[in-house]
Amino acid sequence: MKSKIIIFTDLDGTLLDKTKFHFRQAKKYINELISKNIIIIPISSKTEKEIRLFLREIKHNLPFVTENGSEIYNLNLLKKTFPRKITLARDKLKIYEIFNKKIDPQILENCEFVFKMTKRKQTKILGLKGKKLNASLHRKFTFPFIFRGSKFKKNKLLKDTNKMGLNILEGGRVMNLGDKIDKGYAVNKILKLTKNKLKSKIHTIAVGDNSNDLSMLNVSEYPCVIGNKNLKIKNKNKSFSSDYAPLGWKIAVKKAINKIEKRGLI
Repeated sequence: MKSKIIIFTDLDGTLLDKTKFHFRQAKKYINELISKNIIIIPISSKTEKEIRLFLREIKHNLPFVTENGSEIYNLNLLKKTFPRKITLARDKLKIYEIFNKKIDPQILENCEFVFKMTKRKQTKILGLKGKKLNASLHRKFTFPFIFRGSKFKKNKLLKDTNKMGLNILEGGRVMNLGDKIDKGYAVNKILKLTKNKLKSKIHTIAVGDNSNDLSMLNVSEYPCVIGNKNLKIKNKNKSFSSDYAPLGWKIAVKKAINKIEKRGLI
């Protein structure tokens, strides 16, 4: 049976530069990987519109996962009989309704939601403007916010949110309120669907830089961490790059693929 590599990758701070969001140092290598039929699946806190803008920049149509695992797109590119879209999360209005109704008001007052901010402040917090800012605000499942409270209140927020069947994930710039799913949940959903139908043994690489990537890194065979030594992965196959995105992405993914090749798995 032939083997196939799937790379699940976060975007901001992992593949894309943290401040300018470019991927210049990785662009040639990405094209090389795709030419070798290696599957790349972006899996990000970004919205559908944001990731589609990224795909235009990269000039490849790829499967992708939006809003920290909330919705999966374009699996039909891998096999025509696969669904074009799989929705895993509840609608954001339902999520917000539950959160507002059940969360302690003294905790809620410390949550500054991005959608309530002025455009100027949104740009300052997210580092985006123009069409990229508008695309980032077009959310279907999640609510990015800044938490202004103490560590004690933050821990209570996370605990209480979990109890009500929701989830808060921390990214590099903001926290995200959403349904009780994560990137690892979406990865497992994709693998369950594709495992026996692609007629290939699948080897998985996951690439991330922050705590909201941990669930995805922990369910992959070859986790890659970019520029963050604080992410603890208990997997002997892990790769680390001290370089930041996008160069760090290229370095870490090369390490992972070399490990797979040396073991004669492809």
